[in-house]
Amino acid sequence: MQAHLTAGIPLADSDIKPLAFLTSAEYQLHPRFSAGIGAGLSKYEHLMLPVFASCHWRISQPHRFTPFIACNIGHAFAPKKHVSGGFYLSPSVGVSYKLKEHHNLLLAIGYELQEYSQLVTYENTTFLAQYVENVSNHAINASFGFTF
Repeated sequence: MQAHLTAGIPLADSDIKPLAFLTSAEYQLHPRFSAGIGAGLSKYEHLMLPVFASCHWRISQPHRFTPFIACNIGHAFAPKKHVSGGFYLSPSVGVSYKLKEHHNLLLAIGYELQEYSQLVTYENTTFLAQYVENVSNHAINASFGFTF
């Protein structure tokens, strides 16, 4: 099991800073590779619920400090009316610090892509206009996590 708190710096023309809390359950397929599923809460302009497949590859044999590469890929759902979720991708590189036998602290730097579409409405006294806007949020993020 892993739990992560992630904060980011938006790329492109967005000024909304992303924040996320993600959890995943992974099965160790090899001493250096694990894969599983996860879910969480993510906040850009709207609250999103990402559900994803995760994989975690340790670059070297496990030591006190072990570098790794990880990736989450899936779909982010939007609980808000007039917002539809979309593709979710979050690759990262980091280091794991061993505390106990199965307890580690994780620090990582990564990229996040979260897509969604929303219904935008403009209304004044003479007309009403609605259209669907497709949004792609891109961010560089830092993640602090715990494995147990």
